[in-house]
Amino acid sequence: MRILIKSWAAVKLFVLFNKELLLSSISVLREVLRPKLGVRPGIFKFETELKSDFEVTLLSCLICLTPGTLTLDVARDGRTLYVHAMDIDDVDELSAHIKRTFERAIMEVTR
Repeated sequence: MRILIKSWAAVKLFVLFNKELLLSSISVLREVLRPKLGVRPGIFKFETELKSDFEVTLLSCLICLTPGTLTLDVARDGRTLYVHAMDIDDVDELSAHIKRTFERAIMEVTR
């Protein structure tokens, strides 16, 4: 039964990633096609609740694979990521979005 629950969580993570990929791709495309760029790029520090190297690596990869964001570095503590975003309106909202989407989905798969 546990393997079925974990398999379902993995499928949900895959679907979530594809949804985020599509939405961010549309957002990036919209910005690129505008005559005047209205983006505010920046780097922010993201504190994760993930513990294992595998979980943090997976989160870093998902962030990198999503257009408009890039994981620049993982601090020595293994729980702090430095992320570049193409457009940062609100760092707290962006961090909360990562927590409630990718981070939560990764925890469902790995724990």
